[in-house]
Amino acid sequence: MMTKYREGYRGGSEKYDFSLKSISRGLILLITPIIAYSFSIFPVIFSLFYVIKILNFSNVIHIFIFSFILVIEFLFLIIFLTFIPAIFIKIMKLKVDEGVHEISIKDWNFFKYILFFVLYRPSLKIISILPLLPLRIRFLKLVGLKMGKSSLLAGSELIHDPYMVEIGEQTLIGGWTQITGHISEKKLIMKRVKIGDNCLIGGKSFIMSGVIIEDDVTLGLNSVVLKNQFLKKGKFYAGVPAKEIIRNKK
Repeated sequence: MMTKYREGYRGGSEKYDFSLKSISRGLILLITPIIAYSFSIFPVIFSLFYVIKILNFSNVIHIFIFSFILVIEFLFLIIFLTFIPAIFIKIMKLKVDEGVHEISIKDWNFFKYILFFVLYRPSLKIISILPLLPLRIRFLKLVGLKMGKSSLLAGSELIHDPYMVEIGEQTLIGGWTQITGHISEKKLIMKRVKIGDNCLIGGKSFIMSGVIIEDDVTLGLNSVVLKNQFLKKGKFYAGVPAKEIIRNKK
């Protein structure tokens, strides 16, 4: 008898089939980002069309003005391409529930996970073009990140599932750090990551799902905090996997 699963993969449903549910959800995954990014581009194209109509390109001054307008339009394009898909995410409530889910488009939570991904990740890459940290933080909060007003991101971090991450006050997340609220182990496992107040997360660290970091914790550079790991208050951790480092009081 033929197996339904790929070789080496057991315990889960088929990722997709030719049922009405799979086909309709596949179409939604294709059409939704097209609509979102079309809405994002429309204001820029419309305004450029209007500007081109009123400018005289035989005039050098008008050509310079057009160059200036193009730069402004480019900045607006980046902002629209970032925040309009984020608004789609918020309106559609694309937040995956905590727990264990099938890795299949027929699973409602996995479907939301993929739809969130196709809207979120391109927008995150686009906003990275602008070195404007307040815009980046506003975008991440719009798509679900909970972070204290006094905390700070480096601007190059990658938060895979922002709606699964909570960061307290006076905490610094170092550059190129990755934080993920999901892990795939035959199933899609979603679990919150909680980082407390007054923490320092060293650059290029990797924090996995289910991690709890209490207040006043320092995590060294290039550390890996394994899933469900608990870092105690006021301690210093480093390494792969992260372990408590006893510092010389002298």
